[in-house]
Amino acid sequence: MMAANAAELLRQFAVEAFSGLEGIAERRDIWIRRFETAARQFLDFERTRNADVLRRHAEIEGLWPLPTGFTLKGRADRVDEMVDGSLQILDFKTGLALAPGAMKAFEAPQMLLEAQMARQGAMVGVPPADTSRLTYIKIGLGPEAFSPKDFSLGEGHTIMSAARDIAERMQRHVDFFLFNQMPMPARILPLKTQRFAGAYDHLARVDEWTSVDEDEEDGF
Repeated sequence: MMAANAAELLRQFAVEAFSGLEGIAERRDIWIRRFETAARQFLDFERTRNADVLRRHAEIEGLWPLPTGFTLKGRADRVDEMVDGSLQILDFKTGLALAPGAMKAFEAPQMLLEAQMARQGAMVGVPPADTSRLTYIKIGLGPEAFSPKDFSLGEGHTIMSAARDIAERMQRHVDFFLFNQMPMPARILPLKTQRFAGAYDHLARVDEWTSVDEDEEDGF
């Protein structure tokens, strides 16, 4: 990505990926132009932080066996080793952005759990270390096609204290649901505003057990 022709190389990758869309060439060309905008902003982002990054890891598998016999598996979009010895974890999203309130309320556990897994040496090829930064990157349309945003922490929390907290909560949930033979519902707290149905929502009688009232609004 530091090469002078990096933008052109990325464009070539896009052209190749969209090569099967000759039947809708006009739409294909629109998507290629959108990709070029996001690619340029991506390169600008990486180049501005290059001096602080020691090594980048993409699509990293995580495997964390816990003492109870439960194993947490996952895949991180990016884990970067920083020059100061810490890690930065990045998550790329094309869908809806997460609300800061959901992050502070531990309703967005993915990145915090990745940080705890990395601290335990559970990320393949990544040395164990604390995480100093969690960054969501929204990839979308328009002039701001590549938009980084740091994870929002609750008052009094650091990234690693929140990561330890969410890991303890996860373990309690595992103990309660799995080892007490508790049936797993489609979603603990269903979201009325969710645009797409969950994988198992068709099996759930959501209206009978939802904890969200019709007129309740998100305060964040």
